[in-house]
Amino acid sequence: MEVIYKIMAAYTANASPIESAAFTAPTGAALVADNGEFSRKFNRSDFIFEHGLANHPMFELSALAKLANRIPKFQNFVYWQNGRVKVDDKWSANPAPRLSLEQTIEGIAGNDSLVVLKHAEQDPVYGPVLQEILQRIYSFTSPDAQRDIVLGESLIFLNSPNRKTAYHLDLESNFLLQVAGVKLVHVFDCADRSLTPHLELENHCGGDDNGAIYKPARQNDAHFHHLTPGHGVHFPSMAPHWVQNADELSISININYDLVSVHHRLKRVYRVNRMMRRLGIKPTDPGKSRVRDALKQRLSTGMGAMRKTLRPKRDPTDSYPVRRPTPVSGSSLEARRLDSRSST
Repeated sequence: MEVIYKIMAAYTANASPIESAAFTAPTGAALVADNGEFSRKFNRSDFIFEHGLANHPMFELSALAKLANRIPKFQNFVYWQNGRVKVDDKWSANPAPRLSLEQTIEGIAGNDSLVVLKHAEQDPVYGPVLQEILQRIYSFTSPDAQRDIVLGESLIFLNSPNRKTAYHLDLESNFLLQVAGVKLVHVFDCADRSLTPHLELENHCGGDDNGAIYKPARQNDAHFHHLTPGHGVHFPSMAPHWVQNADELSISININYDLVSVHHRLKRVYRVNRMMRRLGIKPTDPGKSRVRDALKQRLSTGMGAMRKTLRPKRDPTDSYPVRRPTPVSGSSLEARRLDSRSST
């Protein structure tokens, strides 16, 4: 499998050869197999699939603690919350006293916390298996979907027993693989604008992670999945969801893909619409006028380029390498590269 980036220089504390050789992960269909749903339902509706990493020692807490020590400690690479949250809490909620990352992981079986380890596909130990998952799922999707995908990334979630993940949506098209413990997943229709109206999507695309607002009266509209180790679920882009962990520590992998249609088009339209609304101008919703949408995309692209030129460089994650899945053999797809994650 082709890898189009080099392991980040920021991973200075690389794993030792002994540690790298300690894990043997399944490959090919034993890792994740095509069940026929990926091509038909990708980014349209949620569905369940199987994988071969259930309770794998690579994802035991002690091994993940070592991964956390290797990951660069920039905001875009590691995130954690402390304290129990409610379904309608904000994503940034941290109701308990703030613990260090090390304290959070060490006591996560009882401290009501969430840890997100990001970009583990760039780690020398976890990279090969996560890259293969990224590539295999990509290869299961339709040619149209493959043309839409511009990059793939991974997250690893560590959740305390019985902890909730608050209601939210993601622009990325996601695949959640449950490795240890049980998750009770509630996912809603990605296309229902009565549930997530354009204004909420404008706010989200404008940088408000809490743009999607939970509506208790609509809870019965959710699809429910009892996610056990060895199973995964697909969340389409912009599909609101929330999760309740069961009585054990939960470990899961999140595979996500950025899409041209969303990150390079729809998101830019929503950003301009939000700006117009703030100026007192009622914008036309996306999809109502191809001409207006195209003009807004160009305007947003130009504004983004100007901001990138004028703003000071922040930290190395402004331009970290990304992974582009390899076009499927026999396909006419051409490999495309993003210069940086921040370009979207």
